[in-house]
Amino acid sequence: MTDMLKKLSEEEMHNRILDYVGYVLTSARAIYREPHSYSPMRMVDSLEKSLNLLRDAGIKDDSVEESMTVIRENRWRVTSDPEAFANALDEAILRLVRVTLQESGTTGE
Repeated sequence: MTDMLKKLSEEEMHNRILDYVGYVLTSARAIYREPHSYSPMRMVDSLEKSLNLLRDAGIKDDSVEESMTVIRENRWRVTSDPEAFANALDEAILRLVRVTLQESGTTGE
């Protein structure tokens, strides 16, 4: 763990987890009345929030952060260019698959 990582107290972490659970639950409920394109955006927001929680708890994975970069760069396209956003999600998935295969010693071929 580096000095840059913020160490949260148990109470702070508990409150952050409650906030996260509340966000996910209310997002799940809101999806029923929102435009279809909002669903992937809400899922990505949930992923970002969970990664922030993990980072603040001292857990960070650079390969996951790298995979998220492509989504962060294209998230604004979710409503204006859904296909480009879908492509960004596909690219992030492929990056994670490559990391997983590399870590498991599998070439994927």
